[in-house]
Amino acid sequence: MVTAISGFLTVLSNYLGTQPLTTLFAVLLGAAVTYTIQERLQRESEKRSKNVEYVEQYYGPLLLEIQNIQDRILDNVSGFYDFQNFDGFRTRPQFYSMGRKFREDFVNFCDEIRNFANQIAYQRNKIINLICEKGKRFLEIPSGASGIAFQNDSSYSPIYLRYFRESDMTTETLYNCFLQEKSPTELIKEKVTKFQEDFLVVDFNLKVDRAQGWGSEHSEKPYPERKEVLEKLIFDVKEELNKDQSYIEFRKELEKLRKNAESISTRLSNHINKYVSTVDI
Repeated sequence: MVTAISGFLTVLSNYLGTQPLTTLFAVLLGAAVTYTIQERLQRESEKRSKNVEYVEQYYGPLLLEIQNIQDRILDNVSGFYDFQNFDGFRTRPQFYSMGRKFREDFVNFCDEIRNFANQIAYQRNKIINLICEKGKRFLEIPSGASGIAFQNDSSYSPIYLRYFRESDMTTETLYNCFLQEKSPTELIKEKVTKFQEDFLVVDFNLKVDRAQGWGSEHSEKPYPERKEVLEKLIFDVKEELNKDQSYIEFRKELEKLRKNAESISTRLSNHINKYVSTVDI
C-alpha cells in the first residue's frame, strides 16, 4: 500500500509541483504505515488467541494424557488404562495442525502402547502362575485341612504387601515387584514417608480344602518373619522369567516405548512452548 501511494503522488507531483504534496504525502504515508501495523497486530492477536484455544482444548490435555500413560503403563507397568479418551485425540481437527512427522509418530505410538497393554496382562498372568507354582513349597497345610494352594484367579493376587503405620497406608501386589523390577521394600518405600520394616505385612491369599470344601483364607505375617521365604520365592520366579524369551522381549519393548513416549512428550511440550507453530515437530 505504501508503494502504491508513493507512486501515485510521484505522478501527481509532475503536474502540481512537489511543494504542495509534501504535507499530503507525509499524512498519507503515516496513515498507510499505521494501517499496515494495525493489520499485522490484528493478525498476530487472532493467531495468539487461536493458539491459546488450541493449547487449552487440545495440546495441553493431550500432553497430560501422554504423561498419564507414561506413569500408569510404562512406569508402573500396570496395563490398567482406558484408551477411549486417548484414541479420540487422533480424530479431532487440531491433530492436523501439527507436522506430518509428529502425526505419524503419534499414531504409531498409539497402536504400540495399546498392544503393549495387552502384553502386560499376559505377562502379569504368567507371573501370577509362577508365584503360585514356585510358592507352593513354602505352604503348610493348616490343622483340620486336607489341602492348600495360593489363590490363582484374575481377580486376586496370590501375595499382597500391606503397610500400615499411622497415616502411611498402602497395599501392593507381589507380581508388581516383578513387572516394575523392584523389591517389595523398594515398592513400598516409594509410597510412604518413613518406611519401617516391622510395619510391612505379607499376606498369603490362599485356598484351603476343609471338610466343607475349598474356601478362601488369608495368612498374614510381618515382613521380617516372611522375608527369607519371600526372597527365595522371588529368586525362583526371576530365574524362570530370565529363561522366558517372550518375557525378555517384553522388557525390551518396554524400554523402547519409554523412550518413544519421552520423545513424543518432549516434542509436544516444545510445540506448546512455541505457541502451536505449524512447523514439523
